[in-house]
Amino acid sequence: MLQNPDQARLLAISPHLDDAVLSVGAGLAQAAQDGAEVTVFTVFAGIAEPPFSSVAAEFHASWGLSPDQNAPQYRRSEDIAALDHLGVNHRHGRFLDAIYRRSPDGRWLVDRGERPVVHPQPPDSNNELVSAAKDDIKSLIEEYDPTLLVTCVAVGNHVDHEITRDAALLAAEETGVPIRLWQDLPYAADMSSMPDLPNGLQLGPPVLGFVEEEARERKFQAVKHYASQLPMLNGGRRDLFTKLDELARKMSPDGRYSETTWPVIRPE
Repeated sequence: MLQNPDQARLLAISPHLDDAVLSVGAGLAQAAQDGAEVTVFTVFAGIAEPPFSSVAAEFHASWGLSPDQNAPQYRRSEDIAALDHLGVNHRHGRFLDAIYRRSPDGRWLVDRGERPVVHPQPPDSNNELVSAAKDDIKSLIEEYDPTLLVTCVAVGNHVDHEITRDAALLAAEETGVPIRLWQDLPYAADMSSMPDLPNGLQLGPPVLGFVEEEARERKFQAVKHYASQLPMLNGGRRDLFTKLDELARKMSPDGRYSETTWPVIRPE
């Protein structure tokens, strides 16, 4: 993932408490092992308080949590254990996950149905969140002085992923820090379309981040620390770890494990 990792400071901007590890966990572990200073900042890691929507309550139950357990705090503890296993630092942001937010009209942002439906919000609502998240990321840039930012490309168009991506892109542009976007996993294994970037930005050629087998194993072990999320992620015809493995090796010309990121370019 990095050139001269012993001189690098890597700041990964994760939408949720698991996204960075699922998508680039092996690269983060490899970078830390090679001497880089690595920190993962999770944007939507705020502590929500009841009452919760019916969708959030259903998620909590599916995660194996009782109604009196603080789900965001529990997930934070999973994240700390996972990132500790990778040998990287953690920072948790203040913004609430979409399942805990309301639309401006007071409705829950994520409604109940056959599958959760996110209501479209007025542009100003998302713009306010993007601006606030950008300011938090800029504060971290000032604190850590990173040599590289990495965040999601937002495969699947999840609103929290899009807000995180756009905030990180703005922060990178305003501070001059190089930025790369990662392939959102495991979602990219089932979705071939790539989202458009804001403000006329485009993806450059893909960069394959090859890692040693030990870093791959460390990633898979770290993912298992997100025990509350595994029932949702580890379903279907292929188990999660087979899916991650197959996609990574398919992208690689020689079958080695790699994780894909893209530089961001602004056409002339």
